[in-house]
Amino acid sequence: MYREYLPWHIKDTQRQVTIKNRANKKILDEKITLLNWNVHKNNHSLEWLQDFSKILNSYDPSIILFQEYQKMNHQSILDKRDEYGYGFFPNFMWKDNLYGLINAAKGDIIDYNAYTTKEVEPIIKTPKITLQTKYTLQNAKSLYVTNVHMINFVKIKKFLKQIEQIEELSLSCDDAMILCGDFNTWNKKRMTILEKLISKCGFEAVKFEDNKHLKQPFPFPLDHVFFKGLTFKNSQVIHEINSSDHKPMLIEFLAK
Repeated sequence: MYREYLPWHIKDTQRQVTIKNRANKKILDEKITLLNWNVHKNNHSLEWLQDFSKILNSYDPSIILFQEYQKMNHQSILDKRDEYGYGFFPNFMWKDNLYGLINAAKGDIIDYNAYTTKEVEPIIKTPKITLQTKYTLQNAKSLYVTNVHMINFVKIKKFLKQIEQIEELSLSCDDAMILCGDFNTWNKKRMTILEKLISKCGFEAVKFEDNKHLKQPFPFPLDHVFFKGLTFKNSQVIHEINSSDHKPMLIEFLAK
């Protein structure tokens, strides 16, 4: 197809999951603080770096999930933080820099799955992706963390195709699981499809006290966090941060 000749197209040989594991800690603690954030490709700007440093210092998240993360040839802030390992999975490239999903955590990845949609978004012709990473909890049980960026600007049947990929991942494991990301659920039809997936797979939705995680002007939230096999403690949105067009979401769980 002609999209293979677009300058941002990633060849199959480049569409690999990059793994960086921690040097000295293999498992996650009982208390899990999750940060979910679509960083809008801004994670090398000074404003974003200052915002992220404040989040690290104030909340010390044990799991970090980013969408639209830019991984440059030189080291990023997550490469410089020894306490975090990560899995990175790209869906496009620009000026030799890769962009995609990153699942970072204070524990080693013991397995992973990555899906790329066959369908692509119009005009730019890039696919969307899903990255699932597996960790060991302090109670010796497993935790699966699935990071999603859903396809947009396409007919609903193409959205459904990616939902089916996520369903396959979600039904294939019986352990604790977190599913979150940018689902691009900006209308009722997309929300209804997502709600059916959540019900079928046995997830609970993390709720927020206000609507500050909504991206204007959309009436429905784009960013969601779902879970099963964990105990929910609290959630918040850091609404004063403006270095991305999405707001960072923080959720605290306890392993059962």
